[in-house]
Amino acid sequence: MSLAIYLQSTDASSLPQGCSIWAAYGITVTNQISRNESLTYGDPGRKPRKFCANSTSWGYPSFMPLHELQWPYIWNDTCMIEVELFSVTFEGFEPPSHPKDDFKDLGKIEKSFVPLLEEVCLWHPSSLDCIKNKSRRFNKWTFIALGRVLQFLKNKKWKDMNEEACQQLQHLWEELEMFRLDLSWLEPLVESALNMKGYHEKIEKVKKLKQDLVVTETKMNIIKEKLAHTEQNAEMIRKELVNIEEDFEERDLDAKIGYMQKFGVDM
Repeated sequence: MSLAIYLQSTDASSLPQGCSIWAAYGITVTNQISRNESLTYGDPGRKPRKFCANSTSWGYPSFMPLHELQWPYIWNDTCMIEVELFSVTFEGFEPPSHPKDDFKDLGKIEKSFVPLLEEVCLWHPSSLDCIKNKSRRFNKWTFIALGRVLQFLKNKKWKDMNEEACQQLQHLWEELEMFRLDLSWLEPLVESALNMKGYHEKIEKVKKLKQDLVVTETKMNIIKEKLAHTEQNAEMIRKELVNIEEDFEERDLDAKIGYMQKFGVDM
């Protein structure tokens, strides 16, 4: 059995017909004791692969035998896999432009991430302790993954967290978790945002139940009014019956009138 590794472009799945992304890349399973002994496939001279709506991933179905995937490729239950993009070109469309800036001598990252990451370094410095001895490239991608999550949370409102947004956040969060940062300060907020997935459905259900309750209570009040009116009528009829019964002598309607009985003559 072998370890399979694929590079997937999430943006490619939504590309219109005729549009594609061409990328030349290398994938490395890092030897965490001796970086020079890391296992790498792909180089700058490799033919670029085409990512499009019908083909969103490329990779290696047999990157390395599983029995070789052990120490020092795995250290503290962590396997480090790096991807290096040698060239990226776009066909049929212009990609969005994201201004970049230097951050902690790690190279260029999106400028909008920088103030967010600086706040993390200021208020939660211990959360970054685990990357102090990592490679420059590893640290760069760690900060990029963290920046993506922070920017998502900054730009989204609670009402924006529909199913699609929750899926996007889930993907970004899972990507960030792979870097094994101490995210205990951020996790509760992310979980709250992800729990909004069914919030809109619950709002609609609550709204409908409230409407149903108003309709039902209105019907119930109408029935109560009718019942009160019926009880009043019943009380009036009861009083009228009592008055009539006071002067009423009940008779056997099947008996003969017998006119002579009144005069003491038995006929």
